Amino acid sequence: MRELAGVRNAVLAAVNYLREEQRNSEVVGRGAFGDVTKAFDREAENIILSKLRDFFGDELVVVTEEKGIVKFGEHIEWIAIVDPVDGSTNYDVGIPWVAVSIGLAPLRKGATKVSDIIAAVVAEVFRNRVYEYYAGRGVLINGTPAKRREKPKSLLLGYFEVPESYRPVPMYWRLRGGRATLRSLGSAALDIIYVGLGMAEGFIDARAKLRNVDVAPALRIATALGAQGIANDGIDARDIRIDDLVKIRLLAVGYNKDYLDLLSRACKVMDS
Repeated sequence: MRELAGVRNAVLAAVNYLREEQRNSEVVGRGAFGDVTKAFDREAENIILSKLRDFFGDELVVVTEEKGIVKFGEHIEWIAIVDPVDGSTNYDVGIPWVAVSIGLAPLRKGATKVSDIIAAVVAEVFRNRVYEYYAGRGVLINGTPAKRREKPKSLLLGYFEVPESYRPVPMYWRLRGGRATLRSLGSAALDIIYVGLGMAEGFIDARAKLRNVDVAPALRIATALGAQGIANDGIDARDIRIDDLVKIRLLAVGYNKDYLDLLSRACKVMDS
């Protein structure tokens, strides 16, 4: 539980900074993936890095959206994967679907993956709601064990932007035998957790724009609840690496295996 406390403290420090007032959105550079970095992105990340180092010392390497890979020492025991503001555009225009997320795992020989995360915290910026996973303890929402719907809501979440990325949607509707309500809300981390909770039946992103920093902590929480996911060429989403910067060409997350199977079949249209 000590590790979870350290992660939670860093997340909530960034949330408090973002929530206090509408922060400066001036463009101050570009992040590790080439995306625009705004002043609030950079400051939230700096707050997180400072809090993590205060807690874990120099035994930590951080994979993060803005600075990339930050190594604090030579004798590394832990790896943290960080998204300081998931839903930056939403935050900038005041749409209340924004999160801060961190996942923590012991550094493995070879690849360290989503499945290795022992502590994950995703906190909403505009609501007092904190989602936590800790190995052996399960998923908590504001300190209370999470309750999962027995049957998910008929809702499909995702990100599209260009016509080609919509292609799996009508195929999914056809395979499931009817339409599911479609929404694009602006925070992949929160969307994926909603699938885990059964507030949606699936999530899909075929834009080739997602990164592991965007989704890794949320995937650990959602899969702990019973959701399943696939990425890129059909790998289990739990096998996404977190010890390096990774782009995710395609990600689909289903409430359970049955929903994921339909999403996986629907996504095959992207190969044609």
